[in-house]
Amino acid sequence: MSSRLKASLLPAWSLLLALMVLLPVLMPGYVLHVDMVFVPQQTLLPWNLGIGGGLPRSVPQDAVVSLIAGPIPGQVIQKVVLLASLVLAGVGAGRLAGPSLALRLPAASIYLWSAYTAARLLMGHWGLLWAAALLPWVIIAARTARRRGDWLPVVLLCGIGALVPTGGILLALVAVPLAIGFGSALPPSRRGLIVAGVIAVNAPWWLAAVRSSSLHESDPLGLVVFGARADGVGGVLTSVLAGGGVWNSEATLGSRTTVFAAMGVVVLVALAALGWQRWWRENPPEAVVLGALAVLGVLWAWISGTLGSQVWAQQIVSAVPGGGLLRDGQKWTVWWVLLLAVCAPWGLQRLLTRADENLRLFLAGSLTVLPIALLPDLAAGAFGRLQAHTYPQEWDGLRDQLARSQVAGDVVSLPWSPFRRYSWNGSGVVLDPLPRYLTRTVVWNDDLPVVLFNRLVEVGGDDPRAKIIGDTIASSKALPPRLAELGVAWIVVQRDQPQASRQVDLRGATMVWEQGDLQLWRVDTAVTVRAPEDRVLVAVNVGVLLLLLGGSMVWITAHTRSRL
Repeated sequence: MSSRLKASLLPAWSLLLALMVLLPVLMPGYVLHVDMVFVPQQTLLPWNLGIGGGLPRSVPQDAVVSLIAGPIPGQVIQKVVLLASLVLAGVGAGRLAGPSLALRLPAASIYLWSAYTAARLLMGHWGLLWAAALLPWVIIAARTARRRGDWLPVVLLCGIGALVPTGGILLALVAVPLAIGFGSALPPSRRGLIVAGVIAVNAPWWLAAVRSSSLHESDPLGLVVFGARADGVGGVLTSVLAGGGVWNSEATLGSRTTVFAAMGVVVLVALAALGWQRWWRENPPEAVVLGALAVLGVLWAWISGTLGSQVWAQQIVSAVPGGGLLRDGQKWTVWWVLLLAVCAPWGLQRLLTRADENLRLFLAGSLTVLPIALLPDLAAGAFGRLQAHTYPQEWDGLRDQLARSQVAGDVVSLPWSPFRRYSWNGSGVVLDPLPRYLTRTVVWNDDLPVVLFNRLVEVGGDDPRAKIIGDTIASSKALPPRLAELGVAWIVVQRDQPQASRQVDLRGATMVWEQGDLQLWRVDTAVTVRAPEDRVLVAVNVGVLLLLLGGSMVWITAHTRSRL
């Protein structure tokens, strides 16, 4: 086999796996599923930058989408980022595993075709999926930095992967120790550049969080609700060891409940335990840092699912600034999933040291297809659970109506609930698309209703205005006069949704537009508009974007010249 063909097999295999998962997603239309919301053209609004509203949980993710959604339709952005995420994950894990195809192809399969990937797709957490895809590449870049002093790619990759706070943290925690830790060839000045650079490229979300009035307002109940759950045989520990255990049962594959899946996890963990030592001999810093983070991630996921009701655990989430990022414990198993993917092929090679070459190739191939056999229902958009659909025309009509209006003020979305079910979207649960669809800031109910132990509980949101609106609705008082005080001049009623438990009193507002299942109401009272201004956050976001673009151009130019 020629060297060129060998080099192409890993990307080709990763692309094939990605297409097997995403084929329905790549059809024309938008995949609107739980937290994954893309719209034809998203407008850059203050909340995209973390200005106003609650905690910046999707900063700078929405700002980036808004900036590129002008010339590029939203559905194209969605398809490209999902496909790229899976392909990069497979190729990166394969390259990190080692030089031979017997190591690379199984590693690509284990990391790409995993319960973790399934959970993030079915939860709609595409920003975190993107960070997971860049994780092996960040480790490779950090390895290069510690050996040869090339520090810029580490900072750039950490910045490009930090679309959401969790993604920025999980990349930074592995990149910085690897690049500047013991044995690094980097001089002190460049080590400082890496630390400062990684902090700087994450500034859009952490600076917004520091400046937010909601920084200390994470509901302690969140750890109980969002902690890891047992999604198969063996309880919480076995679930998180497989990269599963997501709190939302709707984001779990049916195959995870089988004994076969549990046995497969045992096999992978056993092989990884055997292979870690072999990989450690080849790459000691990576094995130590990734191994330590992997154990910590699994430990926290297990704690969140078994000890989440303990006061000390809830205090971490509610009392520590930024602790709310820890409440979804299953997110932090990504280091463990990558460690399994990299070390399990090494473990198989260690078992087969004296075996016949044909047997070694056969078993390496078996390990490559094992993840598909364990999770067959990840294929075809999780057996049809991820499908592309088209927005009705009245959504564009509503957007245009508000864009043309000279009446200033924000919008509130009714019924007062965070999620929607649309017949035109297959009646699947999706986060209200209105905040991303309109050209104005939309105040929506950011409380999260969750069924916990057969009873409905609500985890409190972060937006102060949303809390005031929710309290007004609960008190059965007329809503429009209160909206006027909050700078809200418009009310959108989505009539195709089940009504909330309390009817909303709209006395003091006039319906000015109606089309299909959408109604637009204008508040009669003069609205006090307070433009949310935070020039620091705007400057930081623009500065980081320019830093990433400029740095990428510098690195690509230098890298190209070095190869000529």
